[in-house]
Amino acid sequence: MVAERGRPANDRSLSDAVRRVQRETGGRILGAERVPYDGRDINRVKYMDDRGRVRYMDDPSPSRAAPRPPRSDDQPPRGDNS
Repeated sequence: MVAERGRPANDRSLSDAVRRVQRETGGRILGAERVPYDGRDINRVKYMDDRGRVRYMDDPSPSRAAPRPPRSDDQPPRGDNS
């Protein structure tokens, strides 16, 4: 699969993710990469927020994004982010 200017399509979606994070956060982009997550590849963008903190935002690839099924745990999710 080839995108504009001979670049692979996944490069275009990575650059789209960078632009989307820049637009949504207003932060300074520090880097971006495709990483495996939950059996598929996602775009992970590293940026610096307006307070100088380094953060990451995961952006699923639009062409491969599928709704994730609900968790089938018997226990309710914990509220302490663990």
